[in-house]
Amino acid sequence: MGKISRRKFLYRIASLSFFYPLSAVIASSGEMKPGNNDRFPVTIAVLQAAYEAERMASEYYIVYSRKAVEEKYPNIAYLFSAFSLSEKIHAENYKKILNSLSSRLEEPEFEISISDTKANLIKASEGELNKIKTTYPGFLAKLKKESHDQAVISCMYSWKSHQQHKRKITEVRKYSPLFFGHVAKKIEGAKYDFYVCKICGSTIDEAPQTPCDICNHPNLHYHNVLKPA
Repeated sequence: MGKISRRKFLYRIASLSFFYPLSAVIASSGEMKPGNNDRFPVTIAVLQAAYEAERMASEYYIVYSRKAVEEKYPNIAYLFSAFSLSEKIHAENYKKILNSLSSRLEEPEFEISISDTKANLIKASEGELNKIKTTYPGFLAKLKKESHDQAVISCMYSWKSHQQHKRKITEVRKYSPLFFGHVAKKIEGAKYDFYVCKICGSTIDEAPQTPCDICNHPNLHYHNVLKPA
């Protein structure tokens, strides 16, 4: 995606048609104060669902990273750590907007199922693909009804960031069903230096030299992700 302003983000949203249904069940995840859903009831419901999805994904990636370290795949572990931070930024963006709307949400409760690193990569790529094709187009279609600008922008940030995640995971697991050992060895021989934008969650694998491709904020907003021990 090229460098575009926030305003152009909104113009693009207005011109897009979203054909995918909303796959996630949008349900209230916390008690809301009286009157806070008068103007933006759909926006609040979408943001609560998005917060839960991103918070859960962040925790999953933490566990995936630990498993990859255990199995001696430090670069794959590093990739998962970067994605975990990106998902956490998405979740925090939603939480801030919900707080501004006086909506109190509860932290989601979930159990994490863990497998080996090859299976975790496959599951991660499937999850990213679902968010790209179904979940976020559905969220954005719903948000258009109430035109809460910051909610639309934050969902756009997440959507574009997930497209980055999907591309990177696909590179790693391209031949993993049959030749995972060979591909993993090649990945582990590479040099990665992940950076995540603290504004939008954009994830890149080298030091940024230009403003963020997704949110267009200066590169000083990128955070260098620490490699897991």
